[in-house]
Amino acid sequence: MQNYNDLLKENLDWVQKKLDLDKDYFEKLSKGQNPPFLYIGCSDSRMPIDTFTQSEPGSFFIHRNIANQVFPNDMNFLATLEYAVEQLEVKHIIVSGHYECGGIKTAHDKCRDSSIISSWLMPIKKIEVENKEELENLKTEEERLDRLTELNVLEQLKHIFEIAIIRNKIESGKYPKIHGWILDIRHGKIAELEIPIQDWKEKGIIPKEYEI
Repeated sequence: MQNYNDLLKENLDWVQKKLDLDKDYFEKLSKGQNPPFLYIGCSDSRMPIDTFTQSEPGSFFIHRNIANQVFPNDMNFLATLEYAVEQLEVKHIIVSGHYECGGIKTAHDKCRDSSIISSWLMPIKKIEVENKEELENLKTEEERLDRLTELNVLEQLKHIFEIAIIRNKIESGKYPKIHGWILDIRHGKIAELEIPIQDWKEKGIIPKEYEI
């Protein structure tokens, strides 16, 4: 585990490595950002999306919280979304969950008390209850938790599509494409979830103008 006293030293080493490769690296980086991706992910310390995708700083505008939740009354999230869409004009919005998520496990096991964490995770417990039959038909606890992780991402994608700023952008014809990811921490791979576009259009979740 990295020691606190090493953090600043490691920073200086990293700076020097970047300058050795490109003496103007930080001057270029400081001139502004134009990220193509808004990434909405989990706060888990094992989930640095730039590492998983081998991306340089400036690629992702990022919002993270426990279990990658999207709440339509969360001003922190809404401000991030609006800035990403209106000011940065990101091309893609990615909602990403990951297997072995502590938030998912807590919602499944312990989401019964009056703590702040339980309140935050209660929507995941609701997803679990609504999909009880599907989840109980899976053979192992690992499979059930993995599927709950996937269902959680799909639910957050619904919320994205239902937010006014996104609906207005879609209806205008100029909008970011929306994706759901699962980071498989056991193998390091990213899988893209299939969004039931047509079904959600028929239910009014996605505006009819949206195309992949």
